[in-house]
Amino acid sequence: MASKFSTLNEAELLQLAINASASGNDGAAIVYFKEAASRPDASGTTHFLLGAHYAQIQMYDRAVGEMESALALEPGLSIARFQLGLLWLTNGDAERAVTVLSPLQELPDSDPLRVFGHGLILLAQNQLPEASAALAKGIELNNTNLALNKDMQMFIDDIAKAIADSPAPPVVPAFAAAADEPVEDNPYHRHLLMSAYGGTLPK
Repeated sequence: MASKFSTLNEAELLQLAINASASGNDGAAIVYFKEAASRPDASGTTHFLLGAHYAQIQMYDRAVGEMESALALEPGLSIARFQLGLLWLTNGDAERAVTVLSPLQELPDSDPLRVFGHGLILLAQNQLPEASAALAKGIELNNTNLALNKDMQMFIDDIAKAIADSPAPPVVPAFAAAADEPVEDNPYHRHLLMSAYGGTLPK
């Protein structure tokens, strides 16, 4: 028996998923994203969008898995690499975040994701003023994904607060859960607002 989605192509499924997400119907959005991602010819972008939606509903382990699938299919999908690095950073794994984000430094100097990635690497290394400056520069360069700018500004605001509240650099990377702090209790997860739909969808 053919699936009720069998007549829909990837672009149609993704658009239905995005529409469902925009209307707050997370259940329907996941169904459409998962159907698109299950196709043998699913693109890296599809896995990225599914992962971004998982992150939005706080299913972070599944988000990581889909971001990794996206990069396995399309290693050059920079937005997926950036968001995966951000996931690892907010999950408290600064070393893995740096490993994932480092290839973004091969992008052109004018690419906002290169600069944002550099900012997150500095953040993972507790270089807070330098991280804030890099993220601010990324915002200046980025005029195509304004939702991402909003997310990065929230990081900048919290960096300023962390610097003001602490006379010495924090022991653990900013925005990362301490070793004995459950990930789901990490207050900085509120900043993991994945800017999932700023890219180009497959046709």
